[in-house]
Amino acid sequence: EISAAENAAPESSEPPKIAFLYMRGPAIKMLAGPGSGADALIEALGARDAGVESGLTEQFVPVTSEALIAAAPDVILMMTKGLESIGGIEGLEQIPGIAQTPAGRDRRVVDMDDGTILSFGPNTGKVLGALSKAVYDPAS
Repeated sequence: EISAAENAAPESSEPPKIAFLYMRGPAIKMLAGPGSGADALIEALGARDAGVESGLTEQFVPVTSEALIAAAPDVILMMTKGLESIGGIEGLEQIPGIAQTPAGRDRRVVDMDDGTILSFGPNTGKVLGALSKAVYDPAS
């Protein structure tokens, strides 16, 4: 399952840049970096981690609107309850900086159950498969 998910990523000279945002209401806005677990998922999808590429050195760092704009993610990845805590996609669009990113402009947001997204183990292949499908084949 893991190999199938990793191989599902289309060959591209410019893989998508994905930002994993941890949010709880509008007051807590953190960008994941190296060692967060999200970086491993993103890399396994054949994508680029926006936090890592932005030079973050910690797992989760409070992020300003300016830093999020500079990170320029193509896709925003979030936990479902975090997305719900800000009012869904419509609420996310109201967070300063989101609309100025490629992901915000294109409404490319992927959310996954909080208890599943960063849980590695026997379901890793299924998690990767679901994320791969959401990132690379969002119409299905």
